[in-house]
Amino acid sequence: QGQEDLKNKILRVVDQQTFQEDPLRVERGVQFAARLGFAIEPESFALMQEMVSRGDLTELPLERHTEEFRKLLLKADRPSIGFILMRDLGIIEKYYPEIHALIDTPQELEWHPEGSVWNHTLMVIDHAAVIIRRADSHFTEEEKLVVMLGALCHDIGKPATTKFMDGRIRSFNHEEVGRDVVKEYLSKFTFGDDVTDAVAKTTGDHLKLGVHFREYVEKKMYPEAT
Repeated sequence: QGQEDLKNKILRVVDQQTFQEDPLRVERGVQFAARLGFAIEPESFALMQEMVSRGDLTELPLERHTEEFRKLLLKADRPSIGFILMRDLGIIEKYYPEIHALIDTPQELEWHPEGSVWNHTLMVIDHAAVIIRRADSHFTEEEKLVVMLGALCHDIGKPATTKFMDGRIRSFNHEEVGRDVVKEYLSKFTFGDDVTDAVAKTTGDHLKLGVHFREYVEKKMYPEAT
């Protein structure tokens, strides 16, 4: 009934034994679901969860992890779907503690009514996916990757710096702390030093553009911005 599943936008494991012969198929299922907007059928999802739980993905080379992750970031209209699936499957908790820590990290509701850093990050990566697809963007493939990874990692320093102070939730210096966390996180992939350095710089500097913009407006250096 494959054609029926395609019509109903369902991903289904055809043969459970064969599927388990290559654990990468778990990650491929995630990026297909995100790229195609398909749902994973419950029995297939349970099998994928089981494979993650027993550590099957650990045996895969970093290069293969990297390629599926790259496809998720660059080819999905809403990469957040893939990240939610990875969370539900246990991939985030088991393999990416730097991202898992975002889930329970709160933010000041005045500035972030969406809630946790995890919720905020999912919104940011989906918006970044729109930006890299704009006809006037003219990004190279590597630049698109830096934009997406920068969006994913920009607040990765918040779990280590977030505190409740004077009645407010604060994350002082999270951008600088995030530089080192980015390098640790991206060491789990093979994107290369140039990409890692660019993403670390993006993370460390991501608040500066807003500050400079406000300064320019206040000084009326760019009247059109008002």
